Amino acid sequence: MPTSDHYTAAELARLCVAKGIRHAVISPGSRSAPLVIAFNQQEGMQCLQVIDERSAAFFAMGMAQQLHAPVALICTSGSAVLNYGPAIAEAYYQRIPLLVITADRPEEWVDQGEGQAIRQQGVLALHMKKSVQLPRLVNDELARWHGGRLINEAIDATLLPVPGPVHVNVPFAEPLYNTTEESGTSARSIAQVMTESFILPEHARWLIHQLSTKRKVLILAGQGEWSKEMHAQLRNLAMMPQVAVLTEATSNLADPAFVQCIDRVLEAIPLDPDSELVPEVLVTFGGAVVSKRVKTLLRNWKAAQHWHIDAGQRHYDTYQSLTHDIAVSPEIFFAQVAPQVKPAESGYHAMWDHLDGMTTALHHQFLQAAPFCDLTAFERILQRIPAGSDIHLANSTPARYAQLFERGEGMRYFSNRGTSGIDGCTSTAAGAAYVSERPTTLITGDTAFLYDSNAFWNRHLSEHLRVIVIDNGGGNIFRYIEGPDKDPALLHWFDAPHGRDPLALVKSYGITAYEATDRASLRDALDALYSPHDGPAVLVLRTSTELSPKVLRDYFKALRPQK
Repeated sequence: MPTSDHYTAAELARLCVAKGIRHAVISPGSRSAPLVIAFNQQEGMQCLQVIDERSAAFFAMGMAQQLHAPVALICTSGSAVLNYGPAIAEAYYQRIPLLVITADRPEEWVDQGEGQAIRQQGVLALHMKKSVQLPRLVNDELARWHGGRLINEAIDATLLPVPGPVHVNVPFAEPLYNTTEESGTSARSIAQVMTESFILPEHARWLIHQLSTKRKVLILAGQGEWSKEMHAQLRNLAMMPQVAVLTEATSNLADPAFVQCIDRVLEAIPLDPDSELVPEVLVTFGGAVVSKRVKTLLRNWKAAQHWHIDAGQRHYDTYQSLTHDIAVSPEIFFAQVAPQVKPAESGYHAMWDHLDGMTTALHHQFLQAAPFCDLTAFERILQRIPAGSDIHLANSTPARYAQLFERGEGMRYFSNRGTSGIDGCTSTAAGAAYVSERPTTLITGDTAFLYDSNAFWNRHLSEHLRVIVIDNGGGNIFRYIEGPDKDPALLHWFDAPHGRDPLALVKSYGITAYEATDRASLRDALDALYSPHDGPAVLVLRTSTELSPKVLRDYFKALRPQK
């Protein structure tokens, strides 16, 4: 079978397939021609074209997020590479495996007035697990051995010791478009043998003793996807009198034994460092936590012991109280420790359970009387999304509103909370929907939606994708958080009213779109949105710019204990 006559391009494509990579997202360009030829001709590789590099990178990240396997991302030289930056940073902090392959001009032409020749080697290194520069000249066996070894190292580094993005920069000299038959001198594939660390027995015994004898143990789960076995182990711990487990939507740990709506419950808790709820042992794991309230509370409380469980990140001290850095995966930790923990005499779980029940009742009471706004719209949307769906939450308002509601049956929640930027939310959901084939709903705001409008400049949009745009006229979060809302003269610099119509944008792409402006039209539009379609569909929901922040403030006030 023909392939590129550039050895490094051909070996990259061949070794990617040999080591399990099956998808490549490619943006057009000339210098990347050897890579395009090699990957497009490689048996076992599916190539997808996404023209905008920034969108392409988030699309590939969404794919890798669902596949739990690396996706190759390919672009030409120059500023095209820099457009990968936002998605690379997000993938780095979310630990999503990407193999970022960038074509380059020969190094000799850098800073010499040659077009598209920038300082490209290592340009994304700060948010890469590894950056590799392949040799331009591979004229002898030693150079070919070196190139093959570097490619093996790069692909393996996308998964071990923890997943993340890896950069392979490949300089090509012209001619670029020539092909050759596959040679018999290919580099060998070096297999990576998977291993897993565990807690040494004497340390495990001490951890188990602490959890069994302390009267107040608080477990906080960050963003992630976890096994059914670990979920069961956490549930067993949460049933013990001394243990309370706090989760968020993006923790993907929905269970009646857990406190699932942190921001609701915390509104009823004062910051008092002498509170009965201050834990003796705080156990944290997983990725980013959305709730600013819980961060503020835990930093104020200063637990006597704070254990953070993570196989890759050392001294991760979000709450400024870290005492024990546990370098194993959460799955291993709970499998090794949880079954041996014994119940202690305590009322700690009961206190959290009481607060959860009280604020849940106040939550439903408030919503019954609340006017149509972002909060009540979220309630209706989350009730209507089909069971078993994946829900993607854009930054920043949707990711926060979702924390206030119970989880639907079989739902999985995703959000770009690694860096928490608004760029790429739609593209990420589109990439995820393409490979998961699960019903996928993105809930986004108008600013984030418009920012990533090139997500629809893509021929690979899934019929399973639904997008709900809450159009409240700008970055409405800035009308709620303290600071920007205090000076009307400066507010427009923060909430950035855009004067654009998301509905018109959607229709310009030929995508089915619906509109809603009140409770009745929202009900009808949601029914239409979730009817069968041949492609993606979008709902634009218009809400009041001024009313929604006011209702949200009143909502949190209603959750606080009355003096």
